[in-house]
Amino acid sequence: MPQINNVRYKTTIRILWIPLLALALSSVALARNPDPKAGMKLFSNKGCVRCHPVLGEGGNVGPDLSRSPSTANSLELAAAMWSHAPQMWQRMQAEHVVLPTFKQDEVEDLFAFLALVRSFDEPGNADAGRELFQSKHCVECHSIRGEGGRRGPDLAVVATVRNPVAWVTAMWNHAPAMFRALAERGVQFPRFQGTEMVDLQSYIRLRAGAETNSRTYLRPPSAENGSHLFESKQCIRCHSIGAPGGNKVGPDLTRVALPRRYGEIAVVMWNHAPQMNRLAEAQAVPYPTFQTQELADVLAFLSSLSMRWSGNPAAGASTFAAKGCSSCHSVKEGERGGIGPNLTRLQSALTPESIARIMWNHGPTMLKHMESAAMSWPVFNSRELADTLAYLESIQKPAAQAALPASEGGKQ
Repeated sequence: MPQINNVRYKTTIRILWIPLLALALSSVALARNPDPKAGMKLFSNKGCVRCHPVLGEGGNVGPDLSRSPSTANSLELAAAMWSHAPQMWQRMQAEHVVLPTFKQDEVEDLFAFLALVRSFDEPGNADAGRELFQSKHCVECHSIRGEGGRRGPDLAVVATVRNPVAWVTAMWNHAPAMFRALAERGVQFPRFQGTEMVDLQSYIRLRAGAETNSRTYLRPPSAENGSHLFESKQCIRCHSIGAPGGNKVGPDLTRVALPRRYGEIAVVMWNHAPQMNRLAEAQAVPYPTFQTQELADVLAFLSSLSMRWSGNPAAGASTFAAKGCSSCHSVKEGERGGIGPNLTRLQSALTPESIARIMWNHGPTMLKHMESAAMSWPVFNSRELADTLAYLESIQKPAAQAALPASEGGKQ
């Protein structure tokens, strides 16, 4: 049976312990911070690795979940799990694999792990990085192990930095010094695109002969702390957060999707730095610098904005009917419907994680009933699932939530 290379994964998680995009992936705040490291163990122990590789390690039946679009966010992942579950169950049955069940916190941890690995960059192209180091004029100011320019620091010093947020932080904080140095020489500020930042990083590490010996350990980032930093660093002076009107000089960041991969985040921040610096000077706002943990928190906050899901209850009601859900489930208070439970008093918050757990644990029974009634398994895309969750949330009775035990929501 394929197994995750635990040495590789444990090393990766230990060095890159930054579940940056694993927080606040739904519109309902989770009662706990998901644990990607626990999710990594679940991915192996629950047998997911038998079919799905991650970062190239594991089975080859299903797609690599570190590269699949279905892991773009928790809503996409829940929709993909729902839509492909019958095929997965059939394959597991054919291979005599015991179907695992999940608790709510286990699903949250598993989703957090997949969100984390989805944000890792592919290996960079060192040859392309060498060309960039020349064409972007980096070599004129920076040396690597003493070879190159002397105006800037020797990049061998930062070549050992393996934590991607630490790398982005160093690049961001370094930008103002580059503004001044380049202006004195009349050289245009270099801009990057695509994977160029990762390629450049790979070349620097190759030339420096850097080993994995400089590790930046971070606590799990806090979107709440990031929100406070966003204000204290005065980012709010230029960027609105869901506020009406267009009186800010920068875009409303609730309408901007932050890239998932760290190399892409580095490109966006680097290219944004000159314009932000000019606007900050015009408003007498100091250029914000960050400690690595601070930037991790701010990026977690921004990710929580761009990855929130919202649905249309009216559209969800139509989807609920069109998918045949009403054939088995009643959506009226006190009404007994078909073979499924009444959905007006659900016992947990409606999130992509909770719906994935309910579907996976109870889906096989549901599939048998549907097959006996010659009904097709309902398939959802992320938009349809968001609308359906919004509809179900709209019909919940307040008394149901008030009656929940204190431990509800994490262990069901």
